[in-house]
Amino acid sequence: MLNLLTSQNLSNILIIVTRYFGGILLGTGGLVKAYTATSMEALKQVNIVQKECGKEVKVCVSYADLEKLKYDCKQKNIAIVDIFYEEAVNVIIEMSQEKLEEMLEQKENLNFKLLKYEILKEKFITVT
Repeated sequence: MLNLLTSQNLSNILIIVTRYFGGILLGTGGLVKAYTATSMEALKQVNIVQKECGKEVKVCVSYADLEKLKYDCKQKNIAIVDIFYEEAVNVIIEMSQEKLEEMLEQKENLNFKLLKYEILKEKFITVT
């Protein structure tokens, strides 16, 4: 079972195979074959989610720029986690380190004005 997961390049996964003894002795080879076949069948039915190390960032924009920020996030596959409407709008987003660096490098050329930003934490984010 471990060889199957390793060959598929999967990690952070758990497969449990339960065998109730039915009176037929399979032997070592028979057990390996049964467990592998069961594991392969289970893997056909799973939804594999790819994750990468990223950042949760709070960005602050004006109300006038909120829709522009939302559009930009959608175009760049950046997840919006939450929005807080205060004096200005604080938006919590999840992005990869590369996308964060790209945003900060192009800060002056964005279609919205980034008033301020704060990196809240590192976390695993879903790759889309």
